[in-house]
Amino acid sequence: MKLKIFDISLRTAYAQAKELAAAQQAVPLRTAGTVRVEERSGQRFAYRYRYDAAGKRITEYLGALSDEATASKLEQAREEIKDQATIAQYSQQLRKIGFYSADNSTLVTVASLFNAGIFGGGGVLIGTHAFGVILNELGVSASPFPMTEDVDVARAGRIEVAALPEGGLLNLLKQTGLPFHEVPTLKRGAPSTSYKVRGRKLRVDLLVPTRTAPYKAVPLPELGAHAMGLPYLEYLLKATIQSVLIGRDRIVPITVPHPGWFCLHKLALFSLRTGADNPKREKDVFQAAVLAAALTREQDFLLNEAIVGMDKTLRARLKLGAKRALKYLADDYPEAAQIMESLA
Repeated sequence: MKLKIFDISLRTAYAQAKELAAAQQAVPLRTAGTVRVEERSGQRFAYRYRYDAAGKRITEYLGALSDEATASKLEQAREEIKDQATIAQYSQQLRKIGFYSADNSTLVTVASLFNAGIFGGGGVLIGTHAFGVILNELGVSASPFPMTEDVDVARAGRIEVAALPEGGLLNLLKQTGLPFHEVPTLKRGAPSTSYKVRGRKLRVDLLVPTRTAPYKAVPLPELGAHAMGLPYLEYLLKATIQSVLIGRDRIVPITVPHPGWFCLHKLALFSLRTGADNPKREKDVFQAAVLAAALTREQDFLLNEAIVGMDKTLRARLKLGAKRALKYLADDYPEAAQIMESLA
């Protein structure tokens, strides 16, 4: 396990990009594109050419140059292109430095959720993408890094959605241009809690905490969808922070779990998952170890804050994970190892 620490100048660049991204009312689902003026039948017309997440070129007719309304449309398009170019410059710089970023299809998918108000209304991005985002917040990168194309979205209470199209979440995801479809369940007739892009690994999973009916579908009427109920998920959602997900040329404002609670929840998952050779168990404890090492550098109060807030149930559940995490920490990260020893 290796951590790369970003210096203050690089962390400042990240903070500037985050501030700029947070000011966006909506994140474009298409590329910035170009504006062209073309002559046809002796007249001049303006068009904007863009690409969606599936790589399909989209033509937007802006109007004839002789029309007064076209001038304002051209100005607006050029301003949008300029704004996207500024954010693209930041995202490309941060990716080159080594900050965590998502592939374009994932970024656009998350952007569609942001545009609908899901993250501002109570939705939380969790899973491996959230892990990468939290590392960015802590000013570090880690290797090896477990890659994924899963977009995991959780909520503790009803999500107050700003804008959802008819047809619910599925149609919202289709606005990206990607061919999303509901993933069939193993139990016949049971509602789906996941959406997947045909021919791709990209998948969106909806999750909610539950103590009464784990691994069963729970209706989310505000999204026109269902979510999978998971035990102990409430610990991950105890506290959240505002952050951003970096993409190839766009940056999306999101909500992710508090770093300390994320670490403790990952330790608990080690004992909750079945199968001694389950690769997800090792991924969970590795992520917890990375976060513990990163937090104890200069923000150990975030980890201590979560530890103090634990109840007896969580403390008992994470003992095995804490003991396992020591193999990643003992030699190179003594401060983090000491905390894991106290939890084990």
